[in-house]
Parts: sequence; structure tokens; C-alpha cells
Amino acid sequence: MTTDLRTVRAETVMAREIVWAEPHETVRTAAERMQTQHVRALLVRGDTEHDLPGILTSKDIVNLLGSQDASVLDRATVGDVMTRPSICVPKDVNLIDCINLMRMSGVRRMPVVDGLKVIGILSSSDVFARALLG
Repeated sequence: MTTDLRTVRAETVMAREIVWAEPHETVRTAAERMQTQHVRALLVRGDTEHDLPGILTSKDIVNLLGSQDASVLDRATVGDVMTRPSICVPKDVNLIDCINLMRMSGVRRMPVVDGLKVIGILSSSDVFARALLG
């Protein structure tokens, strides 16, 4: 069974559980939350309800560890290492467009929005599973 990725919307396959980080918390605290919650990315809260300054991903943390020793996790803040800006996608965008946006921007995870409200996160794994499993 093949799925036409032009007809499947981001909202259909996104993860609905959103886990947040604060920009001032340490990377270690955020990484422990990622581990506990079994997620690979945390959205970073901004100053206002609809402000999303960035996203902290496991890739950001690995890149940090690649250039410094592990003690940096206690010194660096989420705001220091998060990916910014956070590239968002509207809930009704089809998966082909999402794939192309991920490819062109070099990201693997994108917040999904309904207007200004974040309603989920779409990952390349979500898209892969949908394409493969239908």
C-alpha cells in the first residue's frame, strides 16, 4: 500500500506531545528531560505565549559535546545552543512540502502550528514511517 504524500497533512502524522525548555536552564537539565520524556527535541519558550525562539535537539547537544568536554552541559544554557530560528510548518501543509522544507533547511524536526499556536512536532521519522507504512 502506497501513500500519496501530497494528500497527507503535517497535522495527521505529527507527534502531539510537546515538551518545553526554558532558555536559561542548563543543557544538562534539558537533556535529562529529553531522556525522561523519550523525545529528541524540546521547544524553547519565549517571552510571550506565541514566541518560539528556538528548538533544542539531540543534534545540538551532540554538536556541543563534540567540541567540549561533558562538563559544558552544566555551564551552557539552552539559549546558548538551541537551533534558531525554529522553522515551523502550518498544520495543513502536505508531507511532500514538509520533506522539501526539511531538506532545504537541514532540519529533522519542525514545530507544527495552527495560526500562532504550536500544536505538535513533525519529525523526519514521522514522515518516513508514514511513507513506508502508509
